[in-house]
Amino acid sequence: MLGNRLKELRINNGLKQSDLLKKFNLSSARYSQYENNKRVPDYELLIKFADFYSVSIDYLLGRTNVIKPEKIDENDLLAKLNTADSETKASVEQFLNYLLYEKERKHKEKNDNNTKKNTDNEIAI
Repeated sequence: MLGNRLKELRINNGLKQSDLLKKFNLSSARYSQYENNKRVPDYELLIKFADFYSVSIDYLLGRTNVIKPEKIDENDLLAKLNTADSETKASVEQFLNYLLYEKERKHKEKNDNNTKKNTDNEIAI
């Protein structure tokens, strides 16, 4: 997916591979491997690609089709919520609670995995 997105962005921006080779100090073979999904750039280069094209990393990785999420205007969001009917407000509250639950669950899962790794390392020593 990443390679497809890189190629699509390059072409849509009217760029040649050679333009990117200079910009990111890459060899032709290396960049070609990125576009052909044979190699994955490191995190630092992935961030540079995202910044260069003004897209999110999630978009590059195919996790979303939203090229770059817009900044949320909290006042606008609150104004929309204030004018919504009670059923819509309840739905928004349920969805927000779900998102917060998932965030906490993922955080706990990450911490549990780190604790397990640390314990496994201590046993191995």
